[in-house]
Amino acid sequence: MTCISILRSVLPPVRNGLRALAAGAVIAAALPTGASALTQSWNGYRWARTGPLAIQLGNNLNAAWSPYLAPTATAWSAANNIDFVLATGRSTSTCGAVYGTVQVCNGSYGANGWLGYANVWLSNGFIVQATVRLNDYYFSLPFYNTTAWKQQVICQEVGHTLGLDHTNVIKTNLNTGSCMDYTNDPGGTLGGPNGTLANLGPNNVDFAALDGIYATLNTTQLASTRPTLLAGQGFSIDGEHSETLINLVPEPGSWLMLMTGFGGIGAALRRQRRPAMA
Repeated sequence: MTCISILRSVLPPVRNGLRALAAGAVIAAALPTGASALTQSWNGYRWARTGPLAIQLGNNLNAAWSPYLAPTATAWSAANNIDFVLATGRSTSTCGAVYGTVQVCNGSYGANGWLGYANVWLSNGFIVQATVRLNDYYFSLPFYNTTAWKQQVICQEVGHTLGLDHTNVIKTNLNTGSCMDYTNDPGGTLGGPNGTLANLGPNNVDFAALDGIYATLNTTQLASTRPTLLAGQGFSIDGEHSETLINLVPEPGSWLMLMTGFGGIGAALRRQRRPAMA
């Protein structure tokens, strides 16, 4: 199993010094609207799928960070074929990886130049586990200790765990409305060269890139990333309450409906969930 890393850095000089540590992290140039998925793909890393993905997002965050995880999960779950499922954190104090999941942690990791750091582990060329670390050393500073900075960085690092690269690493140009875009003003409120768009969530360019990255079905998929159905939940006459978690395995005809339905009913629903393109 191979571990690969990518980071969201603080200062350009430090970022350059750490780039060698971010093994395999190819930094993309600025993306025009409609750019190909290959441009934004992080070295082709992706989760294997035979159908829709439901990836557990482990919450190892403290009270200051937890409120940012659910909006991040919801935002990325607007992508076709991909959902993040919030789960209780299962990581250690060092933010260890848990097979088949993405574990999200925060801690004071020191003056190392990065606000957030994503690691993915590969097996047979596919992502099988990932971690996101959010660096409280910098978020304790007034400049970064804001809702906008926290929301952008957690969104960007979780996006990396899907195999997405940055769309733009120039921090002084106009915001694109994507959390995968570097900026000095994630909220778009300072009135400077970054403009007025907020880089707090994914945009349609990110979703189009994910559509391309995950366009091909595979022959295997991790059991922990298969959608599940909570069944048997109700009020029984004997007063007992039971829940049974079962794998949702549709009939062959249903799989065909799933594959085509994302272009029909499913797509219509997801369009309502997606933010407007920047």
